[in-house]
Amino acid sequence: MNYLDVVNFETYVAGCSKNSGVNVLWDTPDSIPRTDGKTMWLPLITSTSSSEWLTRMRYFVKHETSHIVHSDFSILHKYRPMGLLALINNVLEDHRVDYTNDSVYAGDTITSNKFWILYTDDIVKRTISTDKELVKQQALTLPLFVWDATLRTWIDNARETRDTLAVLLDDDGIVRMHKLEAFTDELLALRADTSADVGEKVMDLAKRILAALYDEDPEKYTKKEDAKGKAGKGKGKGDGESESDSADRLLTVKKLMEDIGHDHKPSRTGIHLEMEAPSRGAYTIPRPSDYVVVRFPMLHKEVKRTPSPYFRAHVVNNYVTSNATQLANKLRMKLQARSRDRYEYGLKKGKLHTGSLHKLITGDGEQSTRVFRKRIVSDTLDTVVSLLVDCSGSMSGNKFEMACAGAGAMAAALTPLNIKFSIYGFTNTDGRDDPIIWVFNDFGERVNQTELVSRFAIASGSLWENTDGDALAYVAHQLKMRKEQRKVLLVLSDGSPAGRRMAGDISAYTKQVIDNIESSGIDIHGIGICDSNVSHYYTNHEVVEDIKSLAPAILSTLDRSM
Repeated sequence: MNYLDVVNFETYVAGCSKNSGVNVLWDTPDSIPRTDGKTMWLPLITSTSSSEWLTRMRYFVKHETSHIVHSDFSILHKYRPMGLLALINNVLEDHRVDYTNDSVYAGDTITSNKFWILYTDDIVKRTISTDKELVKQQALTLPLFVWDATLRTWIDNARETRDTLAVLLDDDGIVRMHKLEAFTDELLALRADTSADVGEKVMDLAKRILAALYDEDPEKYTKKEDAKGKAGKGKGKGDGESESDSADRLLTVKKLMEDIGHDHKPSRTGIHLEMEAPSRGAYTIPRPSDYVVVRFPMLHKEVKRTPSPYFRAHVVNNYVTSNATQLANKLRMKLQARSRDRYEYGLKKGKLHTGSLHKLITGDGEQSTRVFRKRIVSDTLDTVVSLLVDCSGSMSGNKFEMACAGAGAMAAALTPLNIKFSIYGFTNTDGRDDPIIWVFNDFGERVNQTELVSRFAIASGSLWENTDGDALAYVAHQLKMRKEQRKVLLVLSDGSPAGRRMAGDISAYTKQVIDNIESSGIDIHGIGICDSNVSHYYTNHEVVEDIKSLAPAILSTLDRSM
């Protein structure tokens, strides 16, 4: 998982919670997703959370919030269905709310489609389980799942579910499947029913299915409430008390209900999530709202507004003016020359080149046909660049001054060419240890040299810890949203990641983020400042022992990248 996954998931959760009016609380990474109808508790995503787990989570959020909007839970309190009746009612109501919700939101149909691949696997696994009682209960109820899948025509993958499960039906299951077909038109009508008493209709259908398929008295599977709201008396034992689901005369599906999550409290209906415990080395990825993004001139309450006394702005300005600008001009001239279009000659097709027409007369064989040329359009300037500066405590002093000078040199080289670039810094808050992103120069922003140095000076007063992976994930996300063909990310660092110790292994997460960035097409380079740790994280890296060589190193890296 990465920052983009978290952003997308949070956006999805926010939309679902807004539509249903439910509040969302983010719990520990190993917590169970649940809802009581007013609040939904969701586990934080970690670096080891799988895409399969996230698919289940999306479906859980979508499905449970759909129930909150479309289901009448007073019906459950009124009838208190048990065992097989509760399962049948859940299958019908799940079908109805999914159809109602997915008909409105095309994105949720996609979510359902992805989940049903996993849902099919879950059912198949139960049929081959070593738990004989679970297998028995699965065989008993399998016709319900096949019938449900057959009618979920708005979900493409439900057809595969139907075909996969149908061959698993035993003789009794086939008979029950044929009996279910008599209720098809009724379910199709119910799922489009918007009347106030649709919950009563669903319960009535569940009772009749129970009676038809299993020859059972539905009233024995309920615990009705009396006028005072207490569980009423049933028709079972001599003392008039209702019998539990464990009574021999009831067809129990307790193990199956537990496996699919329908018995979980306080969740409304439950979804089979197969929760994954965070593995060793897992890192809890910060949510977008955890980031402290510092923009000028507004700044942020989490950072100081006074520069460090060790930051010498005049020294940086003098260096950029007398040295770095000259280097920047050389790079600019190289890039300008490289950005010019060129022609490739001697081709068999393309645009006719008049200077090669003599080949038609003097050329022999193939040479007489190579009289065309093609214009090669340079994409050198179709580039976007981000410079990410380590703003940890160890950077204080000369290192931070030279990082600022290097940023100034890069700005001087790219601004005249209209190449969009950004200059970011990263550290963590001094209190909660949340990631801080300093926006020294955003894409398209015109920041002159004096102002850039001034911004670095202010940041010099808030140099704390550094969770590199968090900052890299954030900046990579900004780059991925850019339309330019070539994307370059330069990272200045003088050590290893440190911070957010309670969140997990930041070092392993940083390496994972860098690997993901490298495979995404972003050209990422690590420049170590008097420290070789970059060699452990970045495939493309360089170590600068003399900090006065930092600005030249930045510009030469840009030269190679572009």
